[in-house]
Amino acid sequence: MQLNIKTNSSRLSVKCLVYIFLPALLSLTMATSVYGRHFKDTVHFKLAVAEKKALVLSDSVLNEIGIDSLLNKIENVHLTLDRINNTLSIGYDMHDLVQNYPLVDSNVDNINDNLKLYSSVLDVKNLQMFNVLLTDLQGQVTDWRNMLLGYNKELSDMGDEMAAFKKDTVLKSLLADSAFRSLYLVEITDLKSKWKEAKRSISVNQLQIKQWIATITNEYFEVIDLQNQMKDMMRKVSIRSLGKEYDYLWDINGKATGESAAADQLSQRSFHGQRKILGYYFIRNWDDQFRLFLFGLAFGLWVFINFIRLKNKKNTAHPAIHFTYIKKVSLLSSVVVIFNIAPFFDLHPPTAYVEIMEFLLVIAITFLLHRNWTNALFRYWLVIAGFYIAFSLTGILLTPTYGFRVLLLGLNIASVVLGIAWIKKLNKHTLLYSLMIKVVSVIYIVLNLTAIFCNLFGRLSLAKIFSVTAIYGLTQIIGLSVFIQIVLEAFNLQTTLSQMRGGLMARLNFHKIQQMINRILVIISICVWAIVFTISLNIYNGVFDFVLSFLEKPRKIGNTTFEIGSILLFLGIIYVSNILQQGIGSLYGKSEGAWDPEVKKNGSRLAMTRLVLIICGFLVAVAASGLPMDKITIVLGALGVGIGLGLQGIVNNLVSGVILIFEQPFTIGDYIQLGDKKGRVLDIGIRSSKLVLEEGAELIMPNADLLSGMVVNWTTRNDNVRIDLLFSIVPDHSFEEIQQMIIEDLAANEHVVKSIPPEILLTSQSDKAMNLDVLIWIDDVHKQQSIKSQVLQYLYTCLAKRGVKVA
Repeated sequence: MQLNIKTNSSRLSVKCLVYIFLPALLSLTMATSVYGRHFKDTVHFKLAVAEKKALVLSDSVLNEIGIDSLLNKIENVHLTLDRINNTLSIGYDMHDLVQNYPLVDSNVDNINDNLKLYSSVLDVKNLQMFNVLLTDLQGQVTDWRNMLLGYNKELSDMGDEMAAFKKDTVLKSLLADSAFRSLYLVEITDLKSKWKEAKRSISVNQLQIKQWIATITNEYFEVIDLQNQMKDMMRKVSIRSLGKEYDYLWDINGKATGESAAADQLSQRSFHGQRKILGYYFIRNWDDQFRLFLFGLAFGLWVFINFIRLKNKKNTAHPAIHFTYIKKVSLLSSVVVIFNIAPFFDLHPPTAYVEIMEFLLVIAITFLLHRNWTNALFRYWLVIAGFYIAFSLTGILLTPTYGFRVLLLGLNIASVVLGIAWIKKLNKHTLLYSLMIKVVSVIYIVLNLTAIFCNLFGRLSLAKIFSVTAIYGLTQIIGLSVFIQIVLEAFNLQTTLSQMRGGLMARLNFHKIQQMINRILVIISICVWAIVFTISLNIYNGVFDFVLSFLEKPRKIGNTTFEIGSILLFLGIIYVSNILQQGIGSLYGKSEGAWDPEVKKNGSRLAMTRLVLIICGFLVAVAASGLPMDKITIVLGALGVGIGLGLQGIVNNLVSGVILIFEQPFTIGDYIQLGDKKGRVLDIGIRSSKLVLEEGAELIMPNADLLSGMVVNWTTRNDNVRIDLLFSIVPDHSFEEIQQMIIEDLAANEHVVKSIPPEILLTSQSDKAMNLDVLIWIDDVHKQQSIKSQVLQYLYTCLAKRGVKVA
């Protein structure tokens, strides 16, 4: 019995050795094919020695655990230690943290110093800029903090895995076994080495990560404190700006001479701090500036390439075109474009950043208008640009003196005079988008009048804000009007090339597309102007947050929860898909003017494409808006009630339109008759279809009437139609002779269908007249009346030449 137990233990030990050294056995077996039989005998000898060593393995250990469990545990320890050492040897990616933290810390300290500087002198523009940058810094520090906490958790998990191995009773008893240690001495030594390396690496990395966590956490709370301090200061600004900040202008006595020097020193320190913070902003948002540059470069290349193509087609007949703002190398035009759309690349820019963009825009527009505006208008622009520079400089002085207030008052009065004269000049000169400019000019006058009132009564912060906002708004709207014209001219250049090349693009209704682009550009311009205007008034963030919260706030009606923004997005996508399905007809040859035969061939595909666009638009709208399908089902159920009450006619037309698209009883271009109305099918829509009547009128007919009514399609297989020609002939010839003459004459007419012989019927006869009814088929039902007249005249002429008298 004892011998049997030992034999079984010996067999299990051998099995253990085979599992552990199986890869080595395979490699050794392959090596025997090279080194011969002698090496193979050596291998067998070593295996025999290993088996004898295994016999001394303690039976108690093998009885407590199985061989498979033992192998799995040892393998798990090896794999875990290898994974930990490999991960920690590569290290954690903290390049961004190490590289950018000194810059972030410097800017936080800089903002802190500036806030101490503004503790006595509150400047709303700079406070707004600091608020934007603190929000950005908070996001950066929060990302770093979350990253470090994630790294620390990974290190803790690694330490927990190693601690679990130390607590494993099976591994502890196995390592305590002397026979096992002597048998696997090399493996245990390697395991201990990996264990020490993993433990050391975890300890070193945890120390480094914890130090960074402490540093970043301190930075995080410092940013939070600065934001709270900023809110308090902004609240003080609101209270002070609405109240009386300084004495009335007529009550000022004279101040100490040292006040001017202190004001200059304060302004210099403020300017230095703003420059450092703006430098950080540009570095932090370099990708936005780079994308803006790429957009301007793409626009310039688009115009340049189109001018090259237009020059290559100079021999092609095309109408002469003249461009005002673009040319072959449109550097200034590209600059105007990118500075006008810059607000869309960063929805939360600092005020100083907007001022820089606005200043560069004014310079570019000055050079651009110099060669394109009349001298009288350009002189007005130079005066406006001069006022822009003057008002921009007023924001530098933080502690205004009496002389500064008088100067600001004079600038405001001069601005009112300039605004009135500018509006009168616009009335005398034809300037595109002058209505927008006039409206903003009125706002410009009103804001300057308000600034005068605020300055007189000691509300200087409001006076400075209104003054700067007024001039920024006026220069911005002029720049946007030029921007619209630049983009439209670039589109006209592309349109001219497309029409010259012909093909699919030449079929587009460019006039309608231009009108649509014009409306889109006007909307974009209004949005840009509103962004710059509210930023200048320092209310942009509040307005933006209010609109965003209004759109994203969950609202509930009964058990249904929805957001206004999701509904507007849903309706917007549906509207765009509807516009696309209306304009897609141009790609299939459909036009508003003359009939294109290509439409008949593509009519069914056009209707199907429109249906697909509507369906896809609906599905995309549902997916983009995030509206759940169960809520959509509820809405459709509510619509079902509405259908029963009053919308059944509309739904009936929509369903009828879908049926017409699939059944195709007629297609675009067919000549149909419904009741007493005859005409060519111009369009098949989702709700209604259009027919062009013989009189030229366009009839819009609901699809339900077309589907439920009795429709006669004259062109199902071809455009042939039969007509009756009635006339009387003096019976000087027999009926058979007259019949043969008419057949011969009709065979020579180009509009008569040759494959169907004409029928000539004798309706009545007397001594004075022979009444005939000639039934013939012509090849164009769309010109039935004109062809009938032409054929009748042709027959009269031919019969007269044969000596036949027509009564």
